[in-house]
Amino acid sequence: MNSHGSSADAGAKMVRAVAYPPGAWPLEMRAETAAAYVDEPSVEAFLSKVERGIYSQPARQPGCLPKWHRAKLDRDIARRHNIESPNFVEDVTGLI
Repeated sequence: MNSHGSSADAGAKMVRAVAYPPGAWPLEMRAETAAAYVDEPSVEAFLSKVERGIYSQPARQPGCLPKWHRAKLDRDIARRHNIESPNFVEDVTGLI
C-alpha cells in the first residue's frame, strides 16, 4: 500500500477519463470533452493523436485553457475517412 491507502503502483501513469457533456456537444471543448467527442478511450490517447497530426491542435490564448473547435474535429474525422467535408466560410461574401 502507498501513503494514500491504495495498493496502486506509484509509478503507474494516471489515465484521465473522457467527459461526456449533458445535452448537446459544445462548440469548443477541453481535452476531456474533445476526446469523448472523437470516441478516444482516454485523454492521453486523444492528445497522442493530436501530437501525431491526426487531430488538429487546439486554440491557445494566454489565460485560457486549450480548446478544440467542434467543426475542426469534424473535419479531422472526415479527412481520416476520405470524406470531403464542407469548407469553412470565413467571409459572408462566400455565401452569396
